[in-house]
Amino acid sequence: MSTTQLEVSWTGVDGALAHVGTLALEADAQRQRFAYSADWLEHGFPIGVDLPLSTGPLSPPDGAPTFGVLDDACPGLWGRAVIASGNREERPSGLGLLAAVADVSRQGALRLSASVDAAPLAPGDLASTTDAKALLADIESFQRGDIDREGTHRILLGASSQGGARPKLALRDDRTGGIVMAKYPAVADTYDLLTCEAVALQVARDAGLSACSSQLLRIDAHRAILLVDRFDRRDRGRLGYQSMHTAAQLHGAGDFSYRVAVDAARALVGTQAARAVVARAALSICLHDVDDHPWNMGFLRDADGWRAAPVFDVVPCPDERDGTPLEGATSERSLEQLLDLDWELPRSEVLDLTTRVAQVARGAWERAPKDFGLDPQDARMCERIIESTCDFDTVLDGREARYTS
Repeated sequence: MSTTQLEVSWTGVDGALAHVGTLALEADAQRQRFAYSADWLEHGFPIGVDLPLSTGPLSPPDGAPTFGVLDDACPGLWGRAVIASGNREERPSGLGLLAAVADVSRQGALRLSASVDAAPLAPGDLASTTDAKALLADIESFQRGDIDREGTHRILLGASSQGGARPKLALRDDRTGGIVMAKYPAVADTYDLLTCEAVALQVARDAGLSACSSQLLRIDAHRAILLVDRFDRRDRGRLGYQSMHTAAQLHGAGDFSYRVAVDAARALVGTQAARAVVARAALSICLHDVDDHPWNMGFLRDADGWRAAPVFDVVPCPDERDGTPLEGATSERSLEQLLDLDWELPRSEVLDLTTRVAQVARGAWERAPKDFGLDPQDARMCERIIESTCDFDTVLDGREARYTS
C-alpha cells in the first residue's frame, strides 16, 4: 500500500469537519510536504508548532523527513507491528502508515482522506470494553508471534492508532459510548505494572493535577487491564493534539529536560501550562517515573486554543534509574533541585504543589493493596524504590508538610 498524497481535515469539538490542506511526498519520496488550503489560511490556525500558517508549501524544519504533528497522529512500535502483521502482502509505505490508522481512534483531531470530498480513510468501529478480557488471548498470541489471521483482524483496528511499545487497544466504552485506551499486560512483565499505573494516576488526581480517568479490569491476582479515558475526544467532536516532542521541536529525546518542556509550554500556552509541567516533574520524582519522555507529555487544542494535556503514561519503574533531567544533561534530579531552580513561577507556588504531590505519593503504596488489589509484594517494591530515590524529607516531616508558604 503506497500512498503519496493525502487530504488533511480537522474535526472540531462540535463535530464539524473542515479541510486543512494537502500532505504529499516530495519528488524523492523521502520527505513530506504540506500546503494549507486557502480557506484554512483565512479562518484557521497552525495545526502544529512545525506547521505555521503559510501561503506556500511547507517542508519539515531542520531537514527532518516528517512533520511532528503528523507523527503524533501515527502509531508507535506496537501499532506499527500490528499493522505490518495485518498487511503481510504489502507493508504500508510512503504515507501509507498514516492512511492505515483507524479513523475512529486516531490521536487528535486530524482526519485523512484520498480527496477533499471523500470520506476519511480506514473506517470501521471498535470492539467493546465488554470484550476487553476476551481479546487478551489475541494480545498474548501476538506478543508470542503465534497469532493467526483471525486474531490479527480482531485487534487490528483497535491497535492501529496506538502509540508506544506496550500492548494496547482502543475500545468502545459500553457504558458511555466514548473511546478508551485498554492497556494490556506484556508477557515479559515482572510485576503488576498496570495496577501500579492506576495507583500513579490516582496520586496525580488526588494531588490536584489534571489526569486521565481510569478503571481496572482485574485478570488475576497479579495482572490487570487498565482502561484509560481518551482525553482528546468529546461527545460529538475531537480535540487537536501535539506531543511535547513536537511542541519543543526536538530531534530525538536526548536534548530533552523539564527546562525545555517548561519553555515550550510557556511559549505555546502560557503560565498555566508551565505550572502543569513543573507539577509533572514533581510527580515523576515522587513516583520514580523515569518514562517521562517528551512523547508522554502533550497539548490539546479546542476552540479556545492550546492547553496542557492531562497527565498520562505515568508509572513507577523499579528496574530503571534515569528519567528526564530537570535541567541540562545530568540524570540526577530531586525535589530539592526542583525547588532551587527558577521556573519563572512564585517559589511559594512551586513549594505548595511539590509538597502536595509528595504528601499524596508517600502514603499511596500502603493503601494500594486494599484500594487497587495490588499484590502486597509489588506495593512494597514500589515503596522501597521510591523511598530510596525521592528526597521526600526536603518538603515533608514524615507525612506532614515541613514548610508553610
